[in-house]
Amino acid sequence: MSPSYGSLPNLASTLLAASLLTTILPPGYPAYIGAYCALAAAAAALLVYGWSERITFRHPTSLAIVSSVALVTLTVPFGHRGGQDILAPILILPMIVTIALGMLARPATWVPSPTSFALLCLLASLLAFLGGVYEFYVLGVYRPGLGNNPIHYASLAAMAGCLAMVGVAVSESPWRYCFFLGPVFALGAAGIADSRGPVAGVLVMTGVGTLVLLVWLWRETLFRVAVLASLVLGSTAFAYLVGSGNTRVAGLLQSGLDIFRFTGGPDDIRAALYTSAFEALRTSPIVGVGLGQIMVAAETNFPELVPQYGLENLHADWANFAAMAGGLGLLAWLLLLAAPVLLLLDAGVREQRPVVLGAILLTTGQFVLGVSNTTFGILPQTMIYAVSLGYFLIQARQDRSDIGGEQR
Repeated sequence: MSPSYGSLPNLASTLLAASLLTTILPPGYPAYIGAYCALAAAAAALLVYGWSERITFRHPTSLAIVSSVALVTLTVPFGHRGGQDILAPILILPMIVTIALGMLARPATWVPSPTSFALLCLLASLLAFLGGVYEFYVLGVYRPGLGNNPIHYASLAAMAGCLAMVGVAVSESPWRYCFFLGPVFALGAAGIADSRGPVAGVLVMTGVGTLVLLVWLWRETLFRVAVLASLVLGSTAFAYLVGSGNTRVAGLLQSGLDIFRFTGGPDDIRAALYTSAFEALRTSPIVGVGLGQIMVAAETNFPELVPQYGLENLHADWANFAAMAGGLGLLAWLLLLAAPVLLLLDAGVREQRPVVLGAILLTTGQFVLGVSNTTFGILPQTMIYAVSLGYFLIQARQDRSDIGGEQR
């Protein structure tokens, strides 16, 4: 039975709704609780529907995820020095949540509409922004995170806020342009958190998303007005936040480049971590040095910058994957990033504007955020990516077969 927006929810629908709500909505520290709830819901989906919906594993998006996990697993014996090395595949196993949710496409009697999904993302970015404003201006917290790491908090707000743009592609109602407020709230949250990576993520995702929408809506005067209004509002709010004491994001381009080079400033620790990633890749270019050894080069070569046992990873997805699993790890990372756009291999899916925009935003955002931050792991950042991708996988599979695009 195909999902219906008018049917009463059943178990599959409940598991999907619970995953979306608990993953996307909570800001700050509650996002970790939400991530674990979504993992539990996905595990239940696999247990109940895994066998009957096993064809979902044959979808190109699912194959990319499974292949990524397999590639990292393949490298474990070569870099194994201790128990921590065995954990490398586990760090990306949460991406299986995408496949688990994709299995709900047929059994679910009710699936949230793309407008409902966009509204959830918009609300999440608003809550994150208001919470950051409260911590910064009322509690006097210099870098708000609502109990979470400020970078993680800002990354979640960036992804949720920009995914709200999916709502612009849904209907012809003039009210749909209110979804442009999602990136505005996201930029405000990232600015308050004084986090350069998420600020860059919001700017790039918004730019890419606007270009995609421009292809569809460039004839509409209201579209151009909405884009201009959002640009003015976001720029004004961001300038005010920077003027309120935030300094790291003021010179975004310059300070962003500083994390990749030694300047004698506080960002040298990032340069040390990334230099050690290249060293690990040079030492073992194919299979890496193993998860347990990714910090060794940094702690050995830059002891004054990277104290031993002080940090857990290299603070960037590409660096972590390259160090722990070499070239195969980088390939695994690229497969995870490509998973959303593989939804678009089906010509029928390419006619679904919300799925097209959502897939492009997910790949763009996860790539930009992962350049200078860790987004893959047992983290809320991974879960918002995996769950959102699972939702779009369901949308892509509705009323279509998994492989050939034939009507059910």
